[in-house]
Amino acid sequence: MRAFRPRSFAFVCLVLSLAACGGNGTIFPNPGASPGSATIMGGGMPSPVIRQPVLPEYLVGCRGHVLVPALGMTFVPKGAPAPTAGQYIREESLTAPYRVVRPGDRMSQDRSSQRLNVELDAYARVIGLACG
Repeated sequence: MRAFRPRSFAFVCLVLSLAACGGNGTIFPNPGASPGSATIMGGGMPSPVIRQPVLPEYLVGCRGHVLVPALGMTFVPKGAPAPTAGQYIREESLTAPYRVVRPGDRMSQDRSSQRLNVELDAYARVIGLACG
């Protein structure tokens, strides 16, 4: 019986862990793809990038802790039709006071610890939640 070789075991573990990082059934990602071009299930939309670590215990004061599972979902404004595919959250389900922050919006300097700020990306997906 052969002796156990820690180096060989470490090498095999390294190769297997790198193979798992490739995604889409490939060992290495497409070198021609631009950074941030990963798509969701081939839908052509990039994956949502959550703005900051969202800790539910910091959102209790503005009732945002119940919306943490909505991160990455499509935001549907009042009166707008729901998307045909994917998960979404309607504006009607938010409890006042709240503020929806879209890309490029200017935020006023007034702060309220009871107001929920819902930050959206360019594809109207929820990428951030904060009280203030």
